[in-house]
Amino acid sequence: MTDLLPADDLVRYAVGLHKAGRHEAAEAIFRQVLARDPGRGDAAHLLGMVLAQTGRLKEAEAHIRQALTRFDAMADLHASLGLVLADLHRLDEAVACWRRALALAPADTAWAEEIRGRLAAAAKALPMPPPKGDAAALLALARQRLRADDLGGAERLCREALAEDDSYADAWNMLGVLALQTRDEAAIGHFAAAVRHAPQVVAHRANHATALYQLGRLADAAEVVNNALVVIGARASLLAHLGDIRFAQGDSFAAAAAYRLALEHLDREQDQGVAPGVERPRVQGNLARALCACGLVRDAAAVARDRASSAPGIDAWRDLAITLLAAHDADAAIDPILRAVAAAPERADLRVTAAAAFIDANRIDEAVAHVATALDLDPGSAEAYANRGFIALRRGDPVAAAADFRAALDRHPPTRDANIAVLHQGLGMSLLQQGDIAAGAPHFAWRRHMPGLGPALPGLPEWDGAVMPGAHLVVTATRGHGDVLHFIRYAPLLRAAGMRVVFRGMDTLLDLIAASNLVEEVGPLGQPLPPPWPGGQWVQADCMALLSLAGTPLGWAGHTVPYLTPPPDAVARWHGVLDILPPVRVALSWAGSTLFPYHRHRSPRLAPLLPLLTDPRLAGRVGWVSVQTDDGRRDLDTVDLPLAAREDFLDMADGLRSFADTAAVLAQVDLVISMDTAVAHLAGGLGRPLWLMLDTGAEWRWLTARADSPWYPTATLFRQARPGDWPGVVATLADALAAHVGSVPTPAALGSGHSG
Repeated sequence: MTDLLPADDLVRYAVGLHKAGRHEAAEAIFRQVLARDPGRGDAAHLLGMVLAQTGRLKEAEAHIRQALTRFDAMADLHASLGLVLADLHRLDEAVACWRRALALAPADTAWAEEIRGRLAAAAKALPMPPPKGDAAALLALARQRLRADDLGGAERLCREALAEDDSYADAWNMLGVLALQTRDEAAIGHFAAAVRHAPQVVAHRANHATALYQLGRLADAAEVVNNALVVIGARASLLAHLGDIRFAQGDSFAAAAAYRLALEHLDREQDQGVAPGVERPRVQGNLARALCACGLVRDAAAVARDRASSAPGIDAWRDLAITLLAAHDADAAIDPILRAVAAAPERADLRVTAAAAFIDANRIDEAVAHVATALDLDPGSAEAYANRGFIALRRGDPVAAAADFRAALDRHPPTRDANIAVLHQGLGMSLLQQGDIAAGAPHFAWRRHMPGLGPALPGLPEWDGAVMPGAHLVVTATRGHGDVLHFIRYAPLLRAAGMRVVFRGMDTLLDLIAASNLVEEVGPLGQPLPPPWPGGQWVQADCMALLSLAGTPLGWAGHTVPYLTPPPDAVARWHGVLDILPPVRVALSWAGSTLFPYHRHRSPRLAPLLPLLTDPRLAGRVGWVSVQTDDGRRDLDTVDLPLAAREDFLDMADGLRSFADTAAVLAQVDLVISMDTAVAHLAGGLGRPLWLMLDTGAEWRWLTARADSPWYPTATLFRQARPGDWPGVVATLADALAAHVGSVPTPAALGSGHSG
């Protein structure tokens, strides 16, 4: 008759039988339900409990474990298995099951309070058994030998202690500590033995994870910590270890989450009087670094400030300065790093950070002094040589910069992390600035190892640089509009070689690139790629990877100009918009993106340009066209000049929805005056006359001590004579523009000549 009932009704019927004490009948029905529907986790759980309550503990354990292979996320099963194991007097295993059950169950689960009570009782019922024989005395002697730096003697005594009692967890743990000091992989096994014999001791599990971490087995280390969190429960020290592992694995977001949880549990453990096993300032410092790697630099700075305020000291000040540098706030970084230097003037690493702060603040002479002191203190400091290289670049000396970056690479351990990527990128920039594209491009390509600069399309292979017919390349971009506009010129070269080339990147570039017919297709990063040709496979490359093609002579690059074309609809939309201006139309851009750390050096902002806008030699002859957008546009409201009321000044920003619009405007001007930003590359790619304002540490692509550009034949470069000398650049520009407009007939002269 039960064969005719639905499974839900059968389970309810069996539960009633179970409550009534009719265990055999309930068992039979639960088995019938599972035979019909093996996916009924509730029936599997209840059958296990019936078996346990009828004294068949081993059978109950086997059944529940079998059920867990299908229903591992079912909290009830873990809780029941814990009860069975406790009845089997296997309390340490029961504790692990109960912790797993609580981790999976909602907070208001009916049995949760009972399980918490059992856990509390179990903690008291699991005392460490005393060591056998003379094991404890021998281990005490081993600790004395370790304090005397007699590692061999300490190891010998540990082994003697284990000979007395091979289950002595503390002896296994100390043997692991000794082995780890020489990076002996035997440490892993020693710590595992300590955990096996004392699974509830946090330090043993933490040491086991540390050994795996230090010996490069990150995934195994993470598994050990996660198991510890299940068996012992959340502890600040374990969560901090998990953060370290996730950070080393490159998962900065997971690391930050683990560090935040570690700090929360530190507060709870301190309130409960539990020894934390980890220092709060260390966790805060690691959290700040993880947040920086996530790009959350403001959050990182807040954490670093809190650390420096609550636990001031040399390392806290140094880490705060480093975090502020990552947040592009060099001025704020100077005070904490100078505090650290004053407290420990003998530390070369602090001098290195101070030099970096002064470089970013454009206080080059002070940076030079700190680098010199750093090298006096530590002649082998790769970081100091790197800073000296960046100073040389700021001073326009790429030859000296290249020598310093090579010295830094010689002194840096062979790794593939962000630090060595900075050194290679610096060497690449030095060589590129000298015009040696073939040698500089491979070093500059290391930039992809910097945080946030990895492949844009997950799962898609990276291009190996080989140019061959039939290859499928998607050029990607997530930042750097100017880089795209500079190097997208090489896409037609690849297509001419028989490659398929498409573009995936920022929306504001798509219409312009499509209209310029440079690639087969354009789209945002999320747009699916076209089906590949038979046997083909798409590979990806950041737009900067096309720099490798610049092994072609630089003169060749100039022959590509113009390679950008405004879309016809944008041209029609903006046609005649400048007709109300005086005859010589000059477009202006004075600020770039503030997302780049060097924006403060390369951007003159609007105030230094005011002498140009008020030069009487240009009045009535020059019409000014502002194509400035984003942060720089606010300068129009802060300078003491009513530009909006002037008939010779047009602010176009409100209508510039994309670079297609900007291109259509630039196509109508006689001259573009810009700092080093995307507008400059747009003007150069369009073949428009470009006057480029450059700081003393200008990017490598503008080479050194040249007034022309091999990339853009229509460009003229106006360079600072010394750092920060924008007034000098503007004065030179004004003279050049006055001479230029002097050669252009005024409308009256044109009319007079015609009537004559």
